[in-house]
Amino acid sequence: MMNFQTVQKQFLAHLRDPINQPIPNGFTHQGIQIYVDLLYTNFNESLERCFPLTHQLVGEEIWQRLVKSFITEHSCQSPYYRQLPEQFISYLQAKKTDEFAPPYLLELAHFEWIELALTVAESDPIINPNTITNDWLVSRPLFAPVFAIFHYQYPVQLINSHFQPTEPPEQPTHILGFRDKNDVVQFIELEPATSRLLEILYTTDFTVLEAVNHIAVALNLPNPSVLFSFVMETMEHLMQQGAIYGQKQDQTMS
Repeated sequence: MMNFQTVQKQFLAHLRDPINQPIPNGFTHQGIQIYVDLLYTNFNESLERCFPLTHQLVGEEIWQRLVKSFITEHSCQSPYYRQLPEQFISYLQAKKTDEFAPPYLLELAHFEWIELALTVAESDPIINPNTITNDWLVSRPLFAPVFAIFHYQYPVQLINSHFQPTEPPEQPTHILGFRDKNDVVQFIELEPATSRLLEILYTTDFTVLEAVNHIAVALNLPNPSVLFSFVMETMEHLMQQGAIYGQKQDQTMS
């Protein structure tokens, strides 16, 4: 008699790959098919909820093939169904794309998943932020606690049933994602210069003035002041949108 672990491994192997893995001894095709269908249904429902547009645009045939190959080939690192979408993205990133899938598949799926990721992201609340903006140039922005910038080759925010590009445009797409004060996820498309400015401010201790000077050097601009009005308008706009809560005064310059 085979031991329990051997039967368990054969059982799970068949559930994941019912075409190529034999039915374990002691099981009937009809009996084990119930579990095969249940596994697929649970995975599929979880993924469809997170990727409704991806599912719609790739079509049912390609979608089923992707889900089944995900179950067969990918070793999930978490037992929780709520983390399946992230695992699915990891699988798509590591997998050679289905030859019949649209070229924007991975980026569109990632963009759909990001909304879920930002929604459930843990963060520390900002208590009593300084919302009085005196001088942006000598201060640092106080960003929303959940804040990230993403770069895509395709304009994923525009893709729908009527617009499905077959080749990426010359310019990549930059998107800011954040959770506002009402815990609602928001997205803003960014110009390349704005994207670079925010990345510098978010990842360094630069004041806005220091970030502008940094960009001016990179762009070989002899007069950084030409950027000042653009940058201050950008800061005010992002504050109105809820991506920036206010400013942190630079103590060394006050």
